[in-house]
Amino acid sequence: MADIKQPVAFIGLGAMGFGMATHLVKQGYPVTGFDVWPPTLEKFSSAGGLTATTPASAVADKSLCVCMVATAQQAQSVLIDGPDAAAPALPQGAVILLCSTVPCDYVQSLARQLSAIGRPDIHLIDCPVSGGAARAADGTLSIMAGVPSEEALSKSKPLLEELADPAKLYIVQGGIGAGSNMKMVHQVLAAVQILAASEAMGFATHLGLDLAKTNEAVLNSDAWNWMFEHRTPRMLTNYQPIASATVIIVKDTGIITSEARRSGFPTLMTSVAEQVYFSAVGRGYGPDDDSGLVRLYAEGKGKVGPVQGTAGSDEEKLALVIGLLKGILLCSAAESLAFADKVGLDLDQVYDLCINAAGGSQPLKKYGPSIIKAFREGTARQGWTAAEDETGLKEVADGLSAAVEEAQRLKAPVFLGSQALNVIRLALQSSPAGVAAGAVVKAVCSFLHKIDLCSSNAPFHLSLSCLCRATSRRSFIPRLPFEAFRPHFFKHGKPDADPKEKENCHWCQVRSFATHAKLPISIVNREDDAFLNPNFRFIDHSVVGDNVPVADQSFRIGCSCASDEECMYSTCECLDEMAPDTDEEEDPHTRKKRFAYYSQGAKKGLLRDRVLQSQEPIYECHEGCACSKNCPNRVVERGRTVPLQIFRTKDRGWGVKCPVNIKRGQFVDRYLGEIITSEEADRRRAESNIARRKDVYLFALDKFSDPNSLDPFLAAQPLEVDGEWMSGPTRFINHSCDPNMAIFARVGDHADKHLHDLALFAIRDIPKGTELTFDYVNGLTGLESDAHDPSKISEMTKCLCGTAKCRGYLW
Repeated sequence: MADIKQPVAFIGLGAMGFGMATHLVKQGYPVTGFDVWPPTLEKFSSAGGLTATTPASAVADKSLCVCMVATAQQAQSVLIDGPDAAAPALPQGAVILLCSTVPCDYVQSLARQLSAIGRPDIHLIDCPVSGGAARAADGTLSIMAGVPSEEALSKSKPLLEELADPAKLYIVQGGIGAGSNMKMVHQVLAAVQILAASEAMGFATHLGLDLAKTNEAVLNSDAWNWMFEHRTPRMLTNYQPIASATVIIVKDTGIITSEARRSGFPTLMTSVAEQVYFSAVGRGYGPDDDSGLVRLYAEGKGKVGPVQGTAGSDEEKLALVIGLLKGILLCSAAESLAFADKVGLDLDQVYDLCINAAGGSQPLKKYGPSIIKAFREGTARQGWTAAEDETGLKEVADGLSAAVEEAQRLKAPVFLGSQALNVIRLALQSSPAGVAAGAVVKAVCSFLHKIDLCSSNAPFHLSLSCLCRATSRRSFIPRLPFEAFRPHFFKHGKPDADPKEKENCHWCQVRSFATHAKLPISIVNREDDAFLNPNFRFIDHSVVGDNVPVADQSFRIGCSCASDEECMYSTCECLDEMAPDTDEEEDPHTRKKRFAYYSQGAKKGLLRDRVLQSQEPIYECHEGCACSKNCPNRVVERGRTVPLQIFRTKDRGWGVKCPVNIKRGQFVDRYLGEIITSEEADRRRAESNIARRKDVYLFALDKFSDPNSLDPFLAAQPLEVDGEWMSGPTRFINHSCDPNMAIFARVGDHADKHLHDLALFAIRDIPKGTELTFDYVNGLTGLESDAHDPSKISEMTKCLCGTAKCRGYLW
């Protein structure tokens, strides 16, 4: 017996909504549709659907409601404000799938409005769609879903899976609004590339090219893009049928540019596209298919007097069209990914969505990964040199420049091409020779740069007038006392600067790290007048203290693997003590992976789930091994992987956050400090005014301690790491009873197991800007009984993490 499908209410039966609703009907769902246009309801009824005359009657007794109207204003009317609105009429615990493309702040306000009208029980799913009417009818859409809870996801997922391509249903982290943000950054590509198709074909018209041959040449070139492939056929058939009206992309572009202005993001390409769209609407093209925008480009041919181009053959002319498109597509890819980073989306997920949806293009596919890598490593503002097999930005600039110059000779408008050339030239300024094409993102980021007097990226010299202008912009200048940073910015860049003063300067210390250029550390205080203790010193490796035993050189050993790949298998001596991937006995004749990290795919370099969940020790190769520094089993040895910001919290002193997204299983950094004996640690506790406060900075290296061990170092009392007066940025990470990171013992040379690293890994995905935390006592229990004992409670340290899982006390 077939499964009985739940009844569905479907509000909005336009080009996309009609396809989605009829697909559900074909799959056996009882679908009741509502639309303001009566002929559409008649058509839907003929397709097997039920119809309703109001939103309220459509949703009656329906636990699932899909809203696919065109705008936020329409959604507000049919769901909340209208005389027969849907939301009040929905049954208890119903689900609304808002599939419309609307601003992030609107869908978030809608969630608040549902509570305000007494319907907090309704599960609102923020799930805009992409893919066009044909894929809507096939049930193969790309869907970007931001969900507020696991319950909401479980209730909505079957219907989402029915409407989406199995590989194109994206559950976007960030809850309500995250799905709309994902759609917004996708539409940056769509908005530019819809117009780019018309610009390229209009340019081809001015060049005298056959449009059918131009279409074929572009589709088989590095300038391929989804929008061109799907718009040009309608350009060749008098812009018919109408598949996507121009007013739709005008609405989407408005969402992008409005959010960009609100968040201070420069939409260099999308803003130009929006102005051209306004011109088209002013000419009456709004209801027409957006492929008809080619008329804006072709209408002036033959009306501007005699013109003469320099391109002779069709081959030369086609190269100009392709060069024009490649430059535009590269800039739109950079703008989209930079905006995604700005709003805190997972760039890998954005990339996967866009290359497989209507925003897909060859330049995005080719250069997107290097742009994402630059954001992850903090080098997007600096640019990077092209690899031997990689296209340089100068090459793209030359092709685009040739096209723009020829368009000028022909008096042919190339709005996007001209702006793209400006963006690329801006990126080329102050860039090294051979800069990579993906480094065009540098131009976008240059508009985002803000002077931060506490940033390790800040220049050494700031003029007094510049400083005065900067300090008047309270929105981004930390309130650190002027005395805290004045010596660094006004003295330490000069030849006669006091070496001792520079040595004790926090900004000089972090700038001296080898990772500074790619992974800077910044210090920000927007809460009060506090600054870091001047006696604290930043270090990038732990310091071995007095009387700490170190293994003799004769006991040291490294692997002898013939290649880096060998270091992932059980044959690598460094992995002798690493648990195998399964509990099965190993065949001595078969190589088995004992590697702690994933070795391929999207998770490459991330800690395996098995290790992440067990928190077993990690064994890595090291400087005494035969393998190279690029060995996949040297993740922790290579050091910190992300930029970090030390910031002042409202109520817990200093904290740490990361300006880029961190993936589950990603190594973040080590906890560093002075390694001391247990006796010295006890002495320092005794000398501390508040001994329990001292414990916050002391971490025992006791993972392998065993009084019965044959290794005298492991049989002795464990060493401790004291990070109070010397450490790295992780020293400022706060405790949480529900942390997003955990500490793992990492061993390099087995002779130094008693000196193992304290490596911090993310135990869940961490969106950029989220405070980083770990559990100082690793889930220590037994505190509840002490908390009820009057003789003990005064000695206990209160926990301030404020999470739902807070245990109340640290120790």
